[in-house]
Amino acid sequence: MNAYTNELENEVERLKVENAKLKRQQKQLELATKAQMTKKRGLQRTSTAPF
Repeated sequence: MNAYTNELENEVERLKVENAKLKRQQKQLELATKAQMTKKRGLQRTSTAPF
């Protein structure tokens, strides 16, 4: 029983570390996406066909 408890505690600790890593990655992706969105807000051509 004690070995099982230790195994579960180790798994919980591993998952906490993985969760923190994934949260950091998500934050970086959100910041990168936000930076991309601000770059795209310039002048845009609405039509390329001549009249």
